Amino acid sequence: MKKFIPFLLVPLALALVAGVLAPKLASEETLRAEARAMIAAATGAEPTLDGPVSFAVLPWPSLSIGGVSLEDPRARLDVPTVRVVLDVLPLLAGRVRADHIELTDPKLVLVDPGDGLAALSGFIAALGTAESRGDLIVTHGSVGIARGDTVDILVPQADLTIGWRGGASVEVAGRAVWRGEAVEIDGRLGGLRALAVGEVGGLTLSLTAPLANASFTGGARLAGGPVVSGELKVEAGQLREALAWLGMDAPTAGGFGPFELRAMALVSAQGAQLNQARLDLDGNSGIGAFNLRIDGARPMLQGSLASETIDLSPYGELNLSSPRQGGWSREAIDLGPTQALDVELRLSAGRVRLGGADLQRMAASATAKGGRLSLTIGEAEAWGGLFRASVQLSPRPAEPGVNVRVDLSADDVALGPALGELFRFQRLEGTGSFRLSAMGGGSSIMDIAEGLGGAFTLTGSQGGLVGIDVGRILARLEKRPLSGGDLRGGRTPFADIVVDARIDGGIVKLDRLDLSSDTLHVALAGESPVASRALDLSGVAQLVRAVPASATRAEVSTAVTGAETMDSAPDAAAPAAAGVVASLAAGAPSTVAPNGAAAQAALKPSPSVAFALPFIVRGDWQRPILLPDPQALIRRSGAGRALLGPSEKLDVSAPAP
Repeated sequence: MKKFIPFLLVPLALALVAGVLAPKLASEETLRAEARAMIAAATGAEPTLDGPVSFAVLPWPSLSIGGVSLEDPRARLDVPTVRVVLDVLPLLAGRVRADHIELTDPKLVLVDPGDGLAALSGFIAALGTAESRGDLIVTHGSVGIARGDTVDILVPQADLTIGWRGGASVEVAGRAVWRGEAVEIDGRLGGLRALAVGEVGGLTLSLTAPLANASFTGGARLAGGPVVSGELKVEAGQLREALAWLGMDAPTAGGFGPFELRAMALVSAQGAQLNQARLDLDGNSGIGAFNLRIDGARPMLQGSLASETIDLSPYGELNLSSPRQGGWSREAIDLGPTQALDVELRLSAGRVRLGGADLQRMAASATAKGGRLSLTIGEAEAWGGLFRASVQLSPRPAEPGVNVRVDLSADDVALGPALGELFRFQRLEGTGSFRLSAMGGGSSIMDIAEGLGGAFTLTGSQGGLVGIDVGRILARLEKRPLSGGDLRGGRTPFADIVVDARIDGGIVKLDRLDLSSDTLHVALAGESPVASRALDLSGVAQLVRAVPASATRAEVSTAVTGAETMDSAPDAAAPAAAGVVASLAAGAPSTVAPNGAAAQAALKPSPSVAFALPFIVRGDWQRPILLPDPQALIRRSGAGRALLGPSEKLDVSAPAP
């Protein structure tokens, strides 16, 4: 066997000699012509070769070309170094054919295409009718767009493998850097010949980046404008970070974490439609449809989403007060995000968690158009009743800031949780209804509060006022008017409460607050600035006792007779009627009562004011301070009454500082 080894080494030696001598024997003009022909066959464009051309056999037959450029009206490609690797088998038969072309540091500059989709459509159609075939390996490439004399770099670095078969398909795989992040690309467009004649081709595309992933599988067509349709999937570990990477801001300060979207998508030059869309965001899931139109004067997004359960707590709370110790925010209100896009979104959910509020069967909508923002809860079951809300914001026409209108209504709700979660007021219990309508304008919530206008009404029953026991205080002061002591703590139960208030120029004008029960009646009125939340209220608290009826049936009969006499002589009876009223007010039994069924009412207990105490309320909404009128207490004490003189007038006055 050893004697045949020298004969086997002869072909290898000849190949080595040929590898050394062949580049020297071939003329540069011949190599240049071959290189130009191979690049033209692969790309379909006539190249310009400005640099030297050389041929090498080892380690693989190839042509090295310096200074290659290709140019057409839509783009220009400049490559400092091109290596054309030859196919060995055709070369042995005497034919030269490129296996693949390696581009090092290529720079592709696109002329501002105007209608970029139309330019892309024309390029794909040209590939569909061409017979060119090629495989490009791009190393450290870049892509830019020429706008006048400047070039904006879109992709600073790309390492891709691009292969196309004229009339068949185009495939792209590799990595590109976009907005500072590396994006893995894997895509294929098939059926190029069908696309060129207006039929449908196949499209698959996968984009993988550290902040987001997207994939698409479906079809494409060029007739009437490029359109793709198929299954779309988008994922992001943190949607907030992905939006920032795309140059967008999340609409709220919280939330926008894990995100996934699956939908059947239809994308065209006019916009995009998502049908059968399943959206998962921050643990919430919903099904709906969305339509984005970009062919109008302003982009428009319309959509609807339905879900069984949604937790909106990550995006903020349902309250009108700043969480910082109850103060109003001075941060400027910015409607800038609403300027770029018109939005019409509808949401329906079986249950919605918003801050501490638990809303059920909620239907809501959000509309942003021309810088105007409207958020509406059409109806929701909340706090044991029904709740509706509407918030509208619009730019001020001649001043900085916004105009705001808020309308809230709640029917038959638990007042404690409702008022606590909406206004951070947690001192009222019971069941009731309330209405708020407020409007104002300014650069911040504080500015709006200083000029607010509107109205507030509330009715409630079978509840209590938390933080003070008015009945206990009155009972103690009735016996020991000057006993003093802490007035805070406890609970004041009531049977009914009514509140009527107006808001004018940033001042809440409390026209009426009546709280009553079988043993107590409180009436309160006054003013409170919305901005400072200071309280300037005065009222009267009355300790009421039921007066048992002592009238007998004979007395009722006598009262009826007396009433008949009064009917016949009204002038003479008037003093008697006044005496009845006075006796009832003083707690004495009456011997005169109206006739008929109303006579039975004379047998029922009648209320009597046992003790009345004027008072004032100072402090603020979070820490109200109740101060009894000192003059009334001194008068009540007996021993100190002589110090105040003969006046019987019990004015409400603040204590001396």
